[in-house]
Amino acid sequence: MDIRWGFMFTSLSVAALLATSTSDTTTTEEPADVPGKVNNLKTTEITSTSIGLSWSASSSDVPFTQYVIFTSRGGNCEQAVYIVCPPGDAIYAGAHCQNVIAGPTLTYDECHGNMTFNVTNLQSNTDYVVTVAAAANFTVGENSTVTDKTAIGIPAEPKNLRGTVQNQSAILVEWDVPSHNPGPMWYNVTILRELDRTSSNFIWNGYYYVEGQNSSSVEVTGLMSSWRYMFAITASTKAGTSHMATSKPVRTLPSVPGEVQNIRVKYDHDQYLAVRLTWECPPEKMRNGRITSYTISYTGNISMTLTAGSFYPEDPCTDPHAVYLPVIPDGKYIVEISANAEFQGNKSLIIFVADRDKMSFKLPSFTNTTVSTSDSRSLVIASATCGSVIVILFVAIIALYLTRTRGFTSGDKRYLVG
Repeated sequence: MDIRWGFMFTSLSVAALLATSTSDTTTTEEPADVPGKVNNLKTTEITSTSIGLSWSASSSDVPFTQYVIFTSRGGNCEQAVYIVCPPGDAIYAGAHCQNVIAGPTLTYDECHGNMTFNVTNLQSNTDYVVTVAAAANFTVGENSTVTDKTAIGIPAEPKNLRGTVQNQSAILVEWDVPSHNPGPMWYNVTILRELDRTSSNFIWNGYYYVEGQNSSSVEVTGLMSSWRYMFAITASTKAGTSHMATSKPVRTLPSVPGEVQNIRVKYDHDQYLAVRLTWECPPEKMRNGRITSYTISYTGNISMTLTAGSFYPEDPCTDPHAVYLPVIPDGKYIVEISANAEFQGNKSLIIFVADRDKMSFKLPSFTNTTVSTSDSRSLVIASATCGSVIVILFVAIIALYLTRTRGFTSGDKRYLVG
């Protein structure tokens, strides 16, 4: 025999069904054509997304043509499932549910024996009310109800992970909380630091543990100035860990650069009345910005301030730097060097005496201002100050002649020094 069925929506709601199940059966007699209540409804296996049910058919003599299973959360019906049982000419489908789902079509013996069914597509760690009733055409029997909670699940991946710079050493990391309810949850935020200032590779630099399912931010502190960082995040419950999300790189604000390193003075026998000053960049992790030049101030018998270098976008700091400074023999000099980035850096100082015993006695030639050096790449010449250096050198020669020369012989053509 062919089985014909279809959905015929009525205005009967879950509330009406529940009212039927809570009526005073001791004083109100059920109509003779209403199917009886199902027996022994209980939950079986529960997962994070499903609730298993079992029950047995009603012992009533009133025939039924289907089972109706309503699943509600927070008082709202979220899905209604209809299991078709023969014989049936019409299917009851009356409920204000978000989803109406056609279940399987069973045999007469299956419907009137021990039943099992899994309610699926549920949220994890959530309380649900599940109602099962037998129905015949437009008449629904008394409800049987169970209340249970789905298991804790694995969280979804946090979305929209981003970092906002707070200052020279802190970044606020924020993310969007997963929309579903997996259960008691925590986050692991991993800090990734750029390997060096010019690298596109990032290395592990620590992590933060953030507890609370609805937590959505953490301030990461103790970072280096003017350095790029990325962040990775996972969400976890006792059931497992989500996929990892990562942020775009973000750079902390600059601060005052550290001191330049390894300042030295070297006497060059080809450059009388001048010394070669060399230095190296601040340590990479203490540059605290894009170093574009250096300020050199020195005082003594001759005093001047000059700017050395012009680097864009920043000094690669691959080689030492050097400039030539005019001096008068036996003069005491104090030299200060600072790196210039977004801020002027801390000063690094050297004090020296222009030792005439270590200086050559060859007068300097000003016809060629190019400095000969074995490592020309490391030499920084401040061209804007060359004229001043030359003038000061002439002054130094005159001063030396007036104050320091004690004698001169035509035989060997050199200065006699005391």
